[in-house]
Amino acid sequence: MLASFNPILSIGLSEHNQLMRHQIRMTNLLTVICVVGTIIFSTMYWLAFQTPIAAWHNVSYAFLYAATWLLMWSGRWYIARYYLFFMFFAQQFIMSYWVFAAQSQNELLLLVSPTIVLLLFDPNERLARYGLSLTAIGLMFSIQVLPTPDPLVNLSTLNSKTIYLSVVLIFIALSVILMDFYLHDLYTLNRQARQYIQREPLAQTWNATQFYRRLSTECQSSTDKPIAILCINIDHFQHFNTQHGHSIGDQSLQFLAGLLHRHLPRDALLSRTHADQFLVMLKENDCADAPKWAVKCYHAIAETPFTFHGGAHAFTASIGIVQHFSGNGQAIELIDQACQAMTEAKQAGGNQCVCQLSQMTASQAV
Repeated sequence: MLASFNPILSIGLSEHNQLMRHQIRMTNLLTVICVVGTIIFSTMYWLAFQTPIAAWHNVSYAFLYAATWLLMWSGRWYIARYYLFFMFFAQQFIMSYWVFAAQSQNELLLLVSPTIVLLLFDPNERLARYGLSLTAIGLMFSIQVLPTPDPLVNLSTLNSKTIYLSVVLIFIALSVILMDFYLHDLYTLNRQARQYIQREPLAQTWNATQFYRRLSTECQSSTDKPIAILCINIDHFQHFNTQHGHSIGDQSLQFLAGLLHRHLPRDALLSRTHADQFLVMLKENDCADAPKWAVKCYHAIAETPFTFHGGAHAFTASIGIVQHFSGNGQAIELIDQACQAMTEAKQAGGNQCVCQLSQMTASQAV
C-alpha cells in the first residue's frame, strides 16, 4: 500500500546520504498523513457537526501542509521540517482554541507530539527535539488556561463526543501506522548499512575483512571441523582489463562472481579479495570434495565465455586448494597456503588446480 506513495515520498531525495534520505521520506509521509487527517476532520465538521466555517478554516491547512512539498522540491529540506512541525501544532492550537470548548478532549490531538518530533528530527538534533517538545507542551497548557471564545463545535452531547473521538482515534491510528513505517524504514536502512560494510560492492561477494573474520571464527570454534580454502585467480585478467577498459573489466568480474556462485555449494563463502582473485571457504562435508568443486569452477570459467559489446572472451583460472581436516587452524596461514598453491598452478601454465593439505594437518599426521 505504501509503495503507491513512493512518488510523493521521493520528493527531494536526490543526492543525499542514506540517513538523510530516511528523514526526507519520513517528512514526506508525515505531510501525507497531515493532509489526509485534515481532510477527514474537515469532512467531519461539515457533515457531522454542520459547521462549514470550521470546515473551510480547517481545510485551508491542507494547502498549507502541501507547501512542505514545495520546500522539499526546492531542496530546502531543513526548513521544511520546522515548517511542518509549526504548521501541525499551530493547527491543533487554533482549532482547539477557536473551534472546540476548552473542556473537550482536544489533548488527544497533541499526544502525537513525541511521534512528530521523533520522525522529523534525528537523535543528534537534541536542541530541536527538546525545544520543540517543550513548545508542544506549552501549547497544551495554553489551551487550558487562556480564555476561550464560544466554540463553533459543541461537544456537549454523547453522540457528538463519540463522533469526534472516533475521528481522533482514526488520526492516532494513522500516526501508529506512520511509526511502524518509520521503524521498518530504519530496519531497512540498518540492513543496507550492514550489507555495505560486509559485501564487496562490485562483485556482490563478501569482502576480504568479513571473509577473514568468518574464517577465523570457524578455525577457533572447533579443532575437529574440516575446512578447505580455494584461492581462484583469473589468468591474464590484467591484460584483458587493459585491452578492453575498466568498464568491461568490471562487468566481467560480476559475470565471473555469478558463475562461481552457481557452481559452488550453497554453504560456500565466496569473497573477492583482489582485482582478479577470489577466496572460497568450504566447510565440513564440502571440504573433502574441495578438489571436485574446484574442477567444476575452472571448467565452468573456461567453457562459459563472457560476452560483451564488441566481442566475447573465454577466461581461464588457476586455483589453489588447501584442506584442513584437524588440529588448530590459523586463518592467515590457511589463506597464505592456498595462495601459494594457486601460484604453483599459475606457474605450471594456468587453467588447473593444485591441492595441498594444510601444514597443520600434515604436521599432525607426521
